[in-house]
Amino acid sequence: MNTANKILIAGATGDLGLEIVKLLHEKGYRLRLITRSEEGVRKLSKYSDDIWKVDAAENREDLKGIGENIDVFISALGKSLSLFRPNNDDFIKSDFIANKNILDAIKDSGISRILYVSIKGADTAEDFEIAKAHKLFEEEIQASGISHSIVRPVGLYSGLNDLAIMAKRQVIPIVGDGKAETNSIHHRDLAKLIVDLTDEGPEIIEPGGPLIHTRLEMAEMLKEKIGGKILQIPEPMAEIGMLLPDFLDSELGDKLDYYKYVTTVDMIGEKIGTITYREYLEELDIKELP
Repeated sequence: MNTANKILIAGATGDLGLEIVKLLHEKGYRLRLITRSEEGVRKLSKYSDDIWKVDAAENREDLKGIGENIDVFISALGKSLSLFRPNNDDFIKSDFIANKNILDAIKDSGISRILYVSIKGADTAEDFEIAKAHKLFEEEIQASGISHSIVRPVGLYSGLNDLAIMAKRQVIPIVGDGKAETNSIHHRDLAKLIVDLTDEGPEIIEPGGPLIHTRLEMAEMLKEKIGGKILQIPEPMAEIGMLLPDFLDSELGDKLDYYKYVTTVDMIGEKIGTITYREYLEELDIKELP
């Protein structure tokens, strides 16, 4: 791609989105970045002077013209899965409506390519609100007729930080026997892949990290790094315990339901990354965790 063209990035202030921004900035691409907060504007100002402060889910009229002179749209926009980062928006609003509003605003502006960060399981776990929201936007992209790559990572190492936070509180909960396998990926490795896909790539790719571990093995690594006791929770007991949040907080219930699902089935992607989970833990500053 000619670096004279501009790339639009949504979700630019998250761990993954910011890494994508940094890599593209280093390569000389011109960037238009979306954030909905003043803090986000300050965070992104060193990488672009073309920053749109807008809540894409709430204010679709404010997106008018955002696709002008844009060649590629990259979205890492979505609601955090962390139990320690609650907000009032549901997953349909954050992961589907916000992205759809942006796509509607740009799809007739001459955009040539879309890269969307979805999740592994979006096509097979639609009973869960999180997966359903991603699948709905995947379908919008596929119906647009625009060249695209839908990236479905098995999970990010940073997505396991909830367990690190709980380890600081001396407990590391594991649902079931812990034998389910996964190869989560570092956000830097995933960002590199996404940057490599800006010109072309497969319509769907499911990337993972370099090593496959059981959930119990990953818990043992956390224990070595932070301490705490590994607590294995039988699946039937976990299912009963996860019913209560549904009565109190639908967001928490959705997160716990999906957490139980992804931690008790194998979630293995194509080995693309090079940074291991142990290396991620070595650089993790636990003082920055709540």
